Amino acid sequence: MIKQIIFTLFAFLSSQMVYSQTFDDTSCWEYFKITQDLKNNKPLDKKTWNQFLKNEAIQVYLNDQGVDSTYINNYRKIMEIVYMPKNAAALQQRLKNPMNNWWFYIVNEYKVNEDQMKKYLTDIKKDPKSYFETCYQYTYQMLPKKYQKKAPNYKVTIIPIHNDAHIESSWMVYSLMAAYFHDANKMGAMGGHEFHHVLRPQLMFEVENQDAVIVNLLQKILNEGSADLTDKIYEGKDAVKLLEFQRETRAEFIADGAKVIKNIDSLLSVKPLDRSALKMNKLINIGNTSGHVPGCYMSDIIYKAGYKKELTKHIEDPFQFIYLYDKASKKDKNAYVLSSTTMDLVRELDKKYRPKAKVEQYQ
Repeated sequence: MIKQIIFTLFAFLSSQMVYSQTFDDTSCWEYFKITQDLKNNKPLDKKTWNQFLKNEAIQVYLNDQGVDSTYINNYRKIMEIVYMPKNAAALQQRLKNPMNNWWFYIVNEYKVNEDQMKKYLTDIKKDPKSYFETCYQYTYQMLPKKYQKKAPNYKVTIIPIHNDAHIESSWMVYSLMAAYFHDANKMGAMGGHEFHHVLRPQLMFEVENQDAVIVNLLQKILNEGSADLTDKIYEGKDAVKLLEFQRETRAEFIADGAKVIKNIDSLLSVKPLDRSALKMNKLINIGNTSGHVPGCYMSDIIYKAGYKKELTKHIEDPFQFIYLYDKASKKDKNAYVLSSTTMDLVRELDKKYRPKAKVEQYQ
C-alpha cells in the first residue's frame, strides 16, 4: 500500500515537472503598453525603447540576428510611423510597396493583429499543458518511439519583434508573429519543429579536420530537413491563415534547394578534391547556410517517394539520409540525382566514421 502511494505521488510530481514548461510572454505585454502610448500619439523615446530591449530573451534573439544600434533605432522610428495615428498617411504610402518597406509591413502586422495576438497568448497561458502536448505530437511524427520524450527544462519565450525562432542552450525564443500565425495555421507545429531539434538523437563521432566541413554539411541538412517534415508540410498556398510570404517559404526552399544540391554535388565531384579547402558558404551558396534549404528539398523528395517511415527509423543518421534521398530521387523524374562520385564520397565517410560513432540523445 505504501509503495503504491509513493509510486502515485512520484507519478504526480513527475507530471507536474513536465508541465511546469510554459511560455514567458512578459515582453509581449510590455510591448503592448508601449504600443498603447504610440496609439495615443505619444512618441517612443530612446530610453524607453532601450530599456524594453534589455529583456534577456530579446537580447539573445537580437544577438543571434546580428543587428546593430542603427537597426534598433530604425525599428523604433518605424514603430512610431506604424502605430501613431498622425503618421497614418505616411504608413499607407509605404505599405503600397511592402517588399521595399519590409519592416513597416512586419510591424504593421503586429499592429493590426494585436487583439488576436493578446487572445492567443492568454489562451495558451490558461492551458499550457494542452499546448505543449500538441507541440510534442508533431515532434513525435518524426521520432522513433524510444526517443519520444519531453524537454521540460527548455524555457520557451515569446518576444514581440521580428519574425523567426531561435534555440540557444536550453532556451527557445519565438517571435510573436511567427508563433501566432503558424499556430493559427496548425496549432503546435512550429513548436514541434523546434522540439524536434532538441529531441532528435544524433550520430556523433570525432571528425578529422579535412572532413569537418562535409560532415557538418550532412548533419545540418539532416537536422533541418527532418524537422521540416513536422511543420513545413502544412505550409503552402492553401495555408490561408499564414501571411502570404509565410505560405511561400517552403516552395522557395524547395525551388532553391534543387539549385543548392546541384552546386554541392558539383563541388564534391571535383577530382582531385581538396576537402580541407571546402567552405560551408560555398557549398550552401545562398544567404541561409543553416541547412534549411537543401534539407527541406531533400526531405520533400524522400517524403513524396514514401520513405518517411524509413527516415524516421534512421533519424539520427546523416549518411542514411543521403542514401534515402539517392533512392528517392531516382524515382522522381524532376529530382536532382547526386553523382556517383558524391555518393562514393558519402559511402567512404560512412565506412570511415561509423565504427567510431555513437548515438547521443536528449537526457
